[in-house]
Amino acid sequence: MVSSFRTGATTIERLGPRDLVETFAYLDRDPVVNVYVMALVLRDALGQPRDEYWAARRDGEMVGFVHLGGHSGAILPLGEDVEGLRRLGEQARDRLPSLPRRVQVIGPREAVGAFVQRFGSSGPTPRLDRAQVYMALEKDQLTSWPRVTDLAPARPEDFDLLYESGALLRLEELEEDPRAIDSLGYRRRVEEETRDGHTYLWKDEQGLCFRASVSAVTADAAQISGVYTPRDRRNRGFATRGLAELCARMFERTRAACLFVNESNQPALKVYRRLGFVPRMAWRSIFYDGAR
Repeated sequence: MVSSFRTGATTIERLGPRDLVETFAYLDRDPVVNVYVMALVLRDALGQPRDEYWAARRDGEMVGFVHLGGHSGAILPLGEDVEGLRRLGEQARDRLPSLPRRVQVIGPREAVGAFVQRFGSSGPTPRLDRAQVYMALEKDQLTSWPRVTDLAPARPEDFDLLYESGALLRLEELEEDPRAIDSLGYRRRVEEETRDGHTYLWKDEQGLCFRASVSAVTADAAQISGVYTPRDRRNRGFATRGLAELCARMFERTRAACLFVNESNQPALKVYRRLGFVPRMAWRSIFYDGAR
């Protein structure tokens, strides 16, 4: 990513339904990297009152973008323009009191860095700061693996398995136990997982082999998250075969699969590369508790 300065005054503006065409054109510059935000815009049509979408413009052209999640606490910046990101970062900082107490800034590394700078040394202190890599797999690049017919969307009867495995996943990835942090909220989210069909499970007579979720799908890409194999079942090929099967199913609906992973997670990177995933962008996720 190359940062840039350009002449002309930079302005910021909250986006609404009238800005849909312009917003889609901006996000479509990289529909694979931007798939999650694209899915949010498709869902909300820029009209969700609690979720805010802001753009930075110079000479009438959109040069930066951010989603502020009033429900989720997700701050999702995009763009390469230094001044535009600076202005959007200031707006996000000013809007922190209206967001949930716990927020996350997630996106391209330079964009996230610009926001963190605007929060300043007197602002919230990150609980976690993850250097990551955004990876993508094109439909015709998936390596061949035996199919996994037992992979299936989670159902209500899978609640206990989802509840326990999801807590272990979050404890491992984010160093916190959702059962202790927000037990009621976590239980509701697991109930939603058993209804929405976006979390997939591979089970056998010994229990869980593999789980993963599809967090966003468009005609261009499917973003996969929460890839997890129980510790006592690792190094047996479950993650490779399970993820290959999930990607193959997603390719019936879209042309690419994508995900982001911690740079330090070498076992996961090995699996993804084995399947054909390639790096697309330097990524970063920062988690704040009590961001005010």
